[in-house]
Amino acid sequence: MTTQAPARRPQPGLGPGRMMGGGPAEKALDFGGTLRKLMRLLRPERAMLIVILVLGATGVALTVAGPKILGQATDLIFNGIIGAQLPAGVSKEQAVAGLRAGGQDTFADMVASMSVVPGRGIDFTALAQVLGWVLALYLVAAVLGIMQFRLTTVVVQRAAARLRGRIEDKLARLPLSYLDGQPRGEILSRATNDTDNIAQTLQQTMSQLISSVLTVVGVLVVMFWISPVLALIALVTVPVSVYVTAAVGKRAQPQFIKQWSSTGKLNGHIEEMYGGHTLVKVFGRQKEAAQAFEEHNQALFASGFRAQFISGVIQPAMMFIGNLNYVLVAVVGGLKVASGSISLGDVQAFVQYSRQFSQPLTQLAGMAGLVQSGAASAERVFELLEAPEQSAEPAEPARPAAVRGAWRSRTCPSGTPRTGR
Repeated sequence: MTTQAPARRPQPGLGPGRMMGGGPAEKALDFGGTLRKLMRLLRPERAMLIVILVLGATGVALTVAGPKILGQATDLIFNGIIGAQLPAGVSKEQAVAGLRAGGQDTFADMVASMSVVPGRGIDFTALAQVLGWVLALYLVAAVLGIMQFRLTTVVVQRAAARLRGRIEDKLARLPLSYLDGQPRGEILSRATNDTDNIAQTLQQTMSQLISSVLTVVGVLVVMFWISPVLALIALVTVPVSVYVTAAVGKRAQPQFIKQWSSTGKLNGHIEEMYGGHTLVKVFGRQKEAAQAFEEHNQALFASGFRAQFISGVIQPAMMFIGNLNYVLVAVVGGLKVASGSISLGDVQAFVQYSRQFSQPLTQLAGMAGLVQSGAASAERVFELLEAPEQSAEPAEPARPAAVRGAWRSRTCPSGTPRTGR
C-alpha cells in the first residue's frame, strides 16, 4: 500500500515544533473556480431549478405590473380632483381654451394631457376595480414567492446532504499521513462549520439572486416604456453602485478567507486541548495552551470584525446612492408633469419603479459579503475533497514469477514422518 502526503498549509496545534506555531498568510481565493464547483454540485436538481426560475419570473412580472396599475389609480384620483375644479357643461377643449385665455398656460397644458371630464369628480367605482386588481396581483405574487422559497430550501438541503456524504466518503479514503498532519478540529470545522455556511449562503442567495436580477431587468424595461429620459436618469447611478460594490468587496474578500481559516485553527486547538487535557495537565502546559487559545481567539475576532464591517459598508452606501436617484427622478418627473408631457400617475409609478430598481441592486450588493463568505468556506471544503487519496489495494496483487527454496521433512528416529505437533 502506498500513500502520498498532500501538500498543505501549516496548521497550529500540539505536536513536534507546533505547540505555539502559526500558519502563513492564506492564499487568494479562487472565486470563479469555486463558484463553478458549487454550480456543479446543484446539477442533479436542474429540473427543480427550472421550476424555481419560472416561479420567480412569474412573481416578478406580477410585482412589476403593480406600480403601473397603481399609477392608473393615482390618475383617477388626480383627474377627479382637477375635473371637479373645472366648470361643468363644457368640453375639455373649451376648458383648456378658457384657462389659456385667463393666462394659466401651464395649468392648461397639464389639463390638456389629462383624461378629465369638466365638472366630474373621482370615479370611485373604477378606483375600486383598479385597487382590486392590484391586490390580486400582489397576493398571487406572494404565493408564488412562498412556493419558490420552499423549492429553493429543498434544493439547497439536498445539495448540502450530498456534500456531507462526499466528505464522509473522502475521509474514509484519505491516507493516515494526511489525517495525522492535520489537527482534527480543523477537519471537523470543514466538515461541519464550513458545510453549514455553504448551505446558508445558497439558501439566502439563490431565490433572492433570481428575483433581484429579474426585477432589475423587468423594471428597466417598464421604465424605458414610461419615459426614456427618466430611465436614463435612473441608470446614471448604476455605474456608481457597481464601482462601490466592487471596491468594497475587493477589500472584504481576504478578510472572509482569514475569518474561516481562523475558525478552523481555533477549532483545531480547542479539540486538541480537550482531547489531550490529561497530557496538558501532566506536562504543565496550561499556560501555553491558554496563550495559544487567546492568540487564535484574537485572530478570529480581528478578521471577523474586519470582514463584517467592510462588507456592511455596502448597504448604507447603496441606500445613499438610491436616495440620490429618488431625488433626481422626483424633481425631473415633477417638471414633466407640469409641462404636460407625462401624467402624475406615470410619475408616481416611475418613483416606485426607481425604488424597485435600486432595491435589488442594494440586495445584490449586500449579498456580496455573504457570497464571499460562502465561497471561502467552499474553497476549504473542496480543498479537502481534492486532497490526494490513499492508493487502493490491487485486485490482483503482484506475485513472484518463481518460488525458490527447499522443504525438509522432519522424521522420527524410526524414519516415519512425524504427524503430531
